Amino acid sequence: MEVVVKRLDSQGRLLLPKELREKLGDEVIIVDLGDRVELLPRKKADLKKFFDSVEVDELKEWGELKKELWAE
Repeated sequence: MEVVVKRLDSQGRLLLPKELREKLGDEVIIVDLGDRVELLPRKKADLKKFFDSVEVDELKEWGELKKELWAE
């Protein structure tokens, strides 16, 4: 972990070092934690990893299936 002290310019902007920009990407999520802020990379969700992740023995009526899923 590296600690760097930076100043905000007159318009409240902060210049991030190149290494951080490369890690975080073009868009970030800013989280206000009260006494500090966190920058998180905004990544697109890879929905392909969810394909075929659910197995169903037999397709039931939607109402029944919904009740079963909410019960678990």
